[in-house]
Amino acid sequence: MSIPMNDDDLCISLINLFEHLFPNLSIISGADEPYYKAPIANTKARIFFKENYPRSLLHEIAHYCLAGQKRRKLDDYGYWYTECGRTNEEQQLFQLVEARPQGLEKAMCKAIGIHFSPSFDDFSSRPISELFLKDLEVHYQEMITNPPPAAKIALEALLLTDFAIATKRRIIT
Repeated sequence: MSIPMNDDDLCISLINLFEHLFPNLSIISGADEPYYKAPIANTKARIFFKENYPRSLLHEIAHYCLAGQKRRKLDDYGYWYTECGRTNEEQQLFQLVEARPQGLEKAMCKAIGIHFSPSFDDFSSRPISELFLKDLEVHYQEMITNPPPAAKIALEALLLTDFAIATKRRIIT
């Protein structure tokens, strides 16, 4: 019988796993906001995620797995981030670029037995978009049936790693 992991242990295990799978990547916890720092000269790329928050780490790894070589050379993969208070157009653009990474994040969460909920990243009290949820589900199905190469590597490793068993016994909220 395995002992359930707490979030700190899970984050450490995930960091170790992903840094092994992607040796040109360093993963750093404790950021105020998640961020991807592209490699410069002889440095590794760096992913920063919110401390003690496995979902933040999985979300950032999903972006990394889906980014092509060109985007991996750009800070935050060349995307922008608009704070809360987005216009309807800005929110629709956010949804277009977020559905696919969240589809992979959902597949990774399920692989290790932690709860997934979509992030609309909008605190304006607008309801979550049904179109966004449908797109997310389409991308989730893609990730579990025919993921791109880096996503496949990550998902297979999550499914085969011992901590996947330990997290399935956690109380998921």
